[in-house]
Amino acid sequence: MERVLVTGADGFVASHLLTELSLETDWRLAGIGLKQGPSAEVPGLEYRVVDITDYKMISDYLEEFRPDAVFHLAAQASVARSWEDPWSTYNVNLLGQVNLMESLLRLRLDTSVHIACSCEEYGKVPQGRMPLGEKMPLAPCSHYAVSKVAQEMLGLMYREAFDWRVLVTRSFNQAGPGQSPDFVVSSFARQVAMIETGRSRPVLKVGNLEARRDFTDVRDTVKAYRMLMEKGQSGAVYNVCSGMAPSISEILDMLLALSNSEIEVERDPARQRPSDVPLLLGDASLIRKEIGWEPIIGLEQTLEDTLDYWREHVGGKES
Repeated sequence: MERVLVTGADGFVASHLLTELSLETDWRLAGIGLKQGPSAEVPGLEYRVVDITDYKMISDYLEEFRPDAVFHLAAQASVARSWEDPWSTYNVNLLGQVNLMESLLRLRLDTSVHIACSCEEYGKVPQGRMPLGEKMPLAPCSHYAVSKVAQEMLGLMYREAFDWRVLVTRSFNQAGPGQSPDFVVSSFARQVAMIETGRSRPVLKVGNLEARRDFTDVRDTVKAYRMLMEKGQSGAVYNVCSGMAPSISEILDMLLALSNSEIEVERDPARQRPSDVPLLLGDASLIRKEIGWEPIIGLEQTLEDTLDYWREHVGGKES
């Protein structure tokens, strides 16, 4: 494997994946995204502004770069936003992947493809059937989740039809420095940092605190992606998760304990989702067994690093 492409290279997960690949491999790295620059500057990275929803643009770029492997991260990744704008969610997540796969096919490129999907595909599963293994039936209950099921099925269809090497991951909740405040851990951390700097009133707004989620540090997640590309089984689907599911309330308490500010917590109905899954707890035994991956960064470290990121960010760059 020599030439490796990361789609969505201007995004949160890609910022950590590019760093992981730069440090741990000697691959020639390229990235595409919509922003003018990548989310991480790594030595030798070739970055291009490419819209994955534009078939000619992605096809022309793939013909030029001719990757041996693609980490397909480009996506509309917010459940909440998928309720607000289902059209762009399906356009980016599903039709964007059609453009990628059809381009590779018509250019006759022998390319390994990793498709980053989500635990949201499992939907609402009774607590007695937890933890969720890869053989659990899928029951998506948001536009985002439906789009990810479609991405997974589409990728595996190309694998069956054309004997491609396709790898699918269902990642559970991720957190870490640099994540958008559209996501719960980063939202809480940013609000704490804004309060600490006096830029906000000492009131932290929250949605559903009872939900329990299986969080993995994004730096552990991208290590799993890299290891799977190196030695994962084609056609296999892998959970990427920690196997622990604290409540959002517990995560909030841990973050508040990292701050010396007096902060009031206030429920905000606008932060409630139309359909929310009470518990998501994953079983990562397959990926542990097959490639030896283990998450090593604890939740407290993830929260501390995320809060420190926002302290620096709101202190210097945000008004």
